[in-house]
Amino acid sequence: MVKKLLAITSIPLIVVHLFILYFWIFDWEKLVTEVGLISWIGSILLGVIIYLVYRKSVITEKGIIVSKRIVFATTSITILLGVFALIIEFITSSMP
Repeated sequence: MVKKLLAITSIPLIVVHLFILYFWIFDWEKLVTEVGLISWIGSILLGVIIYLVYRKSVITEKGIIVSKRIVFATTSITILLGVFALIIEFITSSMP
């Protein structure tokens, strides 16, 4: 049951993370809207929760291990993009 639930939630989460990466690179204005920020923060929180569930469950199937690593990688990249966005915002707002 847990494996199916993780698979069902992991795939759309990875797709959302990839869309966030795409918009961050090509159309960042859409990410700073209310919907964009809610999606960004929500996907990070969901990614952390899913990863913690993966860590606590003892599953040795190769596909599940790969999925766990992909969720961790995409969540980490999304968090890193958020940190970069905050740094860029701080730098540009401090310019005269």
